[in-house]
Amino acid sequence: MVLVKQVPDPNAVRFDPRAGDIQSGTPQVANEYDLHAMEAAIRIKEQQGDVEIVAVSLGQARETLNRCLAMGADRAIVVEDAALASGDSAVTAKALAAVLRAEGFDLILVGQETSDGGTGSVGPALAALLDVPVVSNVVALEQQDGRLTVQREIEDGRQVIDLAPPAILCALSGLNEPRYPSLKGIMAARRKPTEAKSAADLGLEADAVQSRVSWGALFVEEETAEGIILKDVDADSAVDQLVAFLQERKLV
Repeated sequence: MVLVKQVPDPNAVRFDPRAGDIQSGTPQVANEYDLHAMEAAIRIKEQQGDVEIVAVSLGQARETLNRCLAMGADRAIVVEDAALASGDSAVTAKALAAVLRAEGFDLILVGQETSDGGTGSVGPALAALLDVPVVSNVVALEQQDGRLTVQREIEDGRQVIDLAPPAILCALSGLNEPRYPSLKGIMAARRKPTEAKSAADLGLEADAVQSRVSWGALFVEEETAEGIILKDVDADSAVDQLVAFLQERKLV
């Protein structure tokens, strides 16, 4: 199972001060880290053969899921429900956990964080909800004899972890280089199924989709600068005042 999210294109984001939000119509793209997670799943399938890859997303994500299908995912599931659209990361994790419980899984791959929210909390939250181990900051992955050897990036280098699935791995960009969908893959994606589910389909009650965290409007912090402007003074006086100014602050 690979969890993906569609986010505003980080290279095209513009701030709308009147709306207190990013400009409407900003192009949407697949979250970068999630594509590394998808690439890792595809490489496992290429190595083992008998593997089904399911791309799972929440919200408006049809284009991103189509890209995942074109890359090599076998099918896709999207949770589309207005009650979940503005939920916090805990609500997102509950909805995704409901899908994963219903579908079953051997391995869950997800990006370390998304470029819009940037909380990095969905993977760990899923691990708590599903009671499976989680490894963050994954930059290398090998699978052999049913076990996973994972390298995770830490402050001073890398940490090697050996574990047996099921598990959740949170991918960083150093993990691999995501492939571009081929023409053959794009054509094949048109025949692959994408199933839409609602909160009711997942058995989520209203109190389970109530956010505890709300986001305020975006704003640009006002910048102020202090200084002295000399006007109508001769050059010698200006130099004297400048030197005095710098000496007072022990800058010369």
